[in-house]
Amino acid sequence: MLLNDIIRQLEEKNGCTVGCAIWDAQSGETLACYHEDTVFKSASLIKTPIMLCALEEVEKGHLSLDTRIPVLACHRVGDEAPVIKDGTDVPLSVLLEYMITDSNNSATNVLIDLLGMYNVNAFSQRIGLRDTILRRHMLDYESARQGRENRTSASDMLRLYTLLYRGEVLTPFMCETALPILLRQHDKELLMFANPAQKAAHKTGGLSDIAHDAGILYGENRTLVFAALATAPSDAQCIAFLQALSPHVMALL
Repeated sequence: MLLNDIIRQLEEKNGCTVGCAIWDAQSGETLACYHEDTVFKSASLIKTPIMLCALEEVEKGHLSLDTRIPVLACHRVGDEAPVIKDGTDVPLSVLLEYMITDSNNSATNVLIDLLGMYNVNAFSQRIGLRDTILRRHMLDYESARQGRENRTSASDMLRLYTLLYRGEVLTPFMCETALPILLRQHDKELLMFANPAQKAAHKTGGLSDIAHDAGILYGENRTLVFAALATAPSDAQCIAFLQALSPHVMALL
């Protein structure tokens, strides 16, 4: 059965709306292409463009990984690690690590204010992400109620991780700086569910009505670039969809 058909069946079974794109990085074969241009709330998928925008500033010499960034009270949303607290200056490298591996929202808010939403969005547009936009800070529920949501699509995430895999989104050196951080992602409960030990440079995202996973899978026989995004009335439905899809994707490796 074609993967698109499996995705469609699992979408219907779990009551989700999904967008998926999976690409074989060696052969160039498209293995899944299902509603890939549907635009979703991005949740924490937006954190990868934020990281890459920050690394571009390092590439340009405007920042270094050792640059210490002040944490203000307005950045804190209750999930900060002990090193990320009001009144401290935290190295950029530490903020990036927590933002990606722990999906730390306080660290993300520090970086959003450091870089500026306009610059993050300009970076996304420059690399060809048509549907990806940063419009609010993490856990800014008032902005969300007013409709100012962060957005992305499976096709955008596939493009981003393809460029990263090819070493083209930044200089090859900076791409090699970004990938190890993504490889240390802690969340293995979504598309990694069937094989949490699978080597993957990826980022997950979730809200009460969505669950997403996107990145690069390094298998023995294939390297896959993937994006799987889902929305439903409950995030449990989305998680169930991704976990059910997981063994089908792992079988391709």
